[in-house]
Amino acid sequence: MKSVLRNAVFALLLASPATAATYEPVDGNRIIVLDGDTVALPCKTPGRGCSERVRLRDIDAPEVFHPDCHEGLQQGLKAKARLAQLIRGKVVYVERDGHRDLYGRTLGALRIGSPSGVNAGMQLVREDLARPWKAGAAAREERRLWWCGPQN
Repeated sequence: MKSVLRNAVFALLLASPATAATYEPVDGNRIIVLDGDTVALPCKTPGRGCSERVRLRDIDAPEVFHPDCHEGLQQGLKAKARLAQLIRGKVVYVERDGHRDLYGRTLGALRIGSPSGVNAGMQLVREDLARPWKAGAAAREERRLWWCGPQN
């Protein structure tokens, strides 16, 4: 059932209209992976607190810093480690479309190897380490249940 739902979501994501995006090549070894869906990019001119935080668009990975449950923390750590594995040693193209989230983070994607390369966030979804992003309390609860199971 999960794979059928996942495939339907991918079909919808692929059918979404594209917006004008910019691509910046970054050495994947210099990207700081904060969790499975957020990274910090290095500064062009180093300085305290100058990194740009990028929230991976269209996915949600379990929280690492404020997890909902122990199982969620474990899944979040796996997603974080896998994201680091995907980008280390590679040129990563940061895809930006000019949008920011509620916390001021840039919304974007990490493309591995070229602007048309593998979308690292969607790879995490394919591997069941992240979920497709949907807004709202019901969607948040659905994701929590996915990672933590029902509360006793």
